[in-house]
Amino acid sequence: MKKLLLLLFALAGLQMAYAQNPATPRGSSYQDTVRSQTYVKNQEKMIDGTVMNSVMDIYENLSRSKKHTIMIECMRSATLVGTFKSRGPLTFFLPNDSAFLKKFTRSRLDTLLKPAHKYELANIITYHAVAGRYTAKDIGKQIKNGNGEASFLTLSGSKLIVRIDNNRNIVLYDETGSQSVVGQFDVIQNNGIIHGITTVLIPKDKAL
Repeated sequence: MKKLLLLLFALAGLQMAYAQNPATPRGSSYQDTVRSQTYVKNQEKMIDGTVMNSVMDIYENLSRSKKHTIMIECMRSATLVGTFKSRGPLTFFLPNDSAFLKKFTRSRLDTLLKPAHKYELANIITYHAVAGRYTAKDIGKQIKNGNGEASFLTLSGSKLIVRIDNNRNIVLYDETGSQSVVGQFDVIQNNGIIHGITTVLIPKDKAL
């Protein structure tokens, strides 16, 4: 009887300890994300007014943003949702809706979103993504090691050139010669990292 009472007390103690210190849930479902918010609070950052939860993947986080609706539409039209929900890790240089509308007219965007232009659109969107997780510090080290310039191979198969300007900004140079400044750094995602940029990056056209 005494042993039984001791066992019951031990089980009750374990239940109380679990209630006070639950393990961080695993998985990437929305339910798991909600339960995990307490544990990732210190890693959360905002992009364009939207909190990015580090337990969510890139696609999940951007789907909640009101200022990245064009990027989400592009991902869907180019059938890239799976890419940005994959385990990665990916480093994603992210332009917002305003950056898209400065680069393209609305009619040009509508054309790109049509099925006939799926591969052209996919080439543009994957040009913003690099395999691996590169923080601003990592990028800075690569620039230093490259004597002022680093080159990154993107998922599109084309290269991005990265330098630091006189104002200590990290600047991306696309294959058309356009520049895009990294305005926000190190927004952690479940499957990588996001850096906010000021301009849409354009690779050279590929022969299909």
